Amino acid sequence: MNRRNFLKGVMPLALAPLAFNGIPVRVMGQSALTSSFSCEEVSDRILVLIQLHGGNDGLNTLIPLEQYNTYKSLRPLIGIKDSGPRKYIELDSTMANQDQVGLHPDLMAMKSMYDDGLVHIVQDVSYPDNNGSHFKGTDILLSGKDGINMPENPVDGWFGRYLDHRYPNYPDVYPNPDMEDPPGLEFGSHIVSLGFHRQVGIPMGLTLSNNPTSFQSLLSGVGGALPDQFPASDYGAELQYLVEMERSTNVYAERLDQLFTAGTNDPSVTYPDVYHTPTQFNYKNRLAPQLKTVARLISGGSRTKIFLVRMGGFDTHAHQALAGKPSYGAHGSLLYHLSQSVKAFQDDLAAQGLADRVMTVTLSEFGRQVAENGTMGTDHGTSAPMMIFGRGVNPGVSGTNPNLNQINNNNFTSYQHDYRQVFTTVMQDWLGANNGTLDETGFYEFSGQKLNLVNSQYNDGSGNLVNYVADTTCDTTPDLPTLTTSISHPASTQVQVEIGPNPTSGMLNIQFEWSRMQPAHLALYDMQGRTVLERELRMFAGMVQTSWDIGSLHAGTYVLQIVANKGSAFSSRVICTEKIVVTE
Repeated sequence: MNRRNFLKGVMPLALAPLAFNGIPVRVMGQSALTSSFSCEEVSDRILVLIQLHGGNDGLNTLIPLEQYNTYKSLRPLIGIKDSGPRKYIELDSTMANQDQVGLHPDLMAMKSMYDDGLVHIVQDVSYPDNNGSHFKGTDILLSGKDGINMPENPVDGWFGRYLDHRYPNYPDVYPNPDMEDPPGLEFGSHIVSLGFHRQVGIPMGLTLSNNPTSFQSLLSGVGGALPDQFPASDYGAELQYLVEMERSTNVYAERLDQLFTAGTNDPSVTYPDVYHTPTQFNYKNRLAPQLKTVARLISGGSRTKIFLVRMGGFDTHAHQALAGKPSYGAHGSLLYHLSQSVKAFQDDLAAQGLADRVMTVTLSEFGRQVAENGTMGTDHGTSAPMMIFGRGVNPGVSGTNPNLNQINNNNFTSYQHDYRQVFTTVMQDWLGANNGTLDETGFYEFSGQKLNLVNSQYNDGSGNLVNYVADTTCDTTPDLPTLTTSISHPASTQVQVEIGPNPTSGMLNIQFEWSRMQPAHLALYDMQGRTVLERELRMFAGMVQTSWDIGSLHAGTYVLQIVANKGSAFSSRVICTEKIVVTE
């Protein structure tokens, strides 16, 4: 049994969820702030992730205007209207006709933020082999994998790998004067999310009733001395894991209590409570109090790096819309809460002079199918948009509307962006990670496929443009080259490739399974991203085997990349990106 599943079944009181004002919280393991991230402007930056749990319907979030007639033919009952008081909101008239989108009418606050330069939308986001499973899809997003290379029982996530690399040696030397706070905080879950787990070491779990001022006293009253000796068995290993979690929990109890007490929310900002229109879907807003708490902790001085908050309810198989009122219903309520809550969060931060530190990104395990079903809803699909908010975003839209005529079994047959392109960009251009950090996180192969999401300047609220620091100059950890556009491809289909010997002094043997006859391109790049060797390979269905004499290279580290069908704009695929060491 792995630790993640073990914790689902064994959750002592001291490890139950913490809640601020009734909101369950999880705290991620922590370590020292190292000189690798020494720039003050970068070390203060924060990433807030909003998980839209259940699979957000992208086509009713962003309506493809040039394809509107096709859209309405596929969604005659739930498709958003193009006229009347609840018609879609035109996002940006300056975009090309084929890129024009309409927002769901309950995204009026998002439109306001877009007009203020605080929103970037990434169209048509998915990953290879998206099978529409809630559980697998969520694990894929949190682990940083895809449907092809996802392990059966994942044990770690990309947040955890990133934070583990940035704050090493947890929990031995933390907290310390340079980093008093937990690197990650998670809301709305009863167990620590896979995203915050590491290969080795613990995440953090804290518990509280519903009063943040009693945080410290409640934890100290759990009682009982923790053991120092553990049996040499699986049970002993799990017991040690739980004890380390509880000890780390107690370390941060007083600190989080102090942050919450010291912080505030601007009194001029109102966080929305319920849906603006009374219907049977007058849902209570579950996101607003989470973001309100995040803002208060940041106001109190928190330097937590990653916050994860959640909205449920996006699994809209039925009653996504109301009969005769397609913009009302379950999905409209959720989009209203999302849009209004993020707007209130952004206003709260701006009023307190904190908005330049925070970037917020949505993620959802998949989108919905293209056509509506027979129950006023939509079923599990594939791609959907991601939304990025904040003063540091480069406002606009990446990509174009998905093609409603290119569908199979009611799903899109392709996608434009891999979700890891978004997070690679955010990690490097916002949080300051260099390529060495991306490699440790597992996103290095996407360093040549970044998007234009982060602005080098921001408006300080007084009309003045302020320059952001060039992030990667602040990260002095061992680096790898940026993969240049010459080795950037539109998608990846990672397969299990056996390469050896590695290190090698000359001959490199390569072996992998492939599904069809197809040409491939092999290339080796040096650590500055320059091509040093390349060759072509004809792949056949079955086991592909080839040997490559690379003895002409100087001793050093290189990057091997294998690309299937290179040169095709639609079907080229990176199937392997590996580091190769050449010896004398």
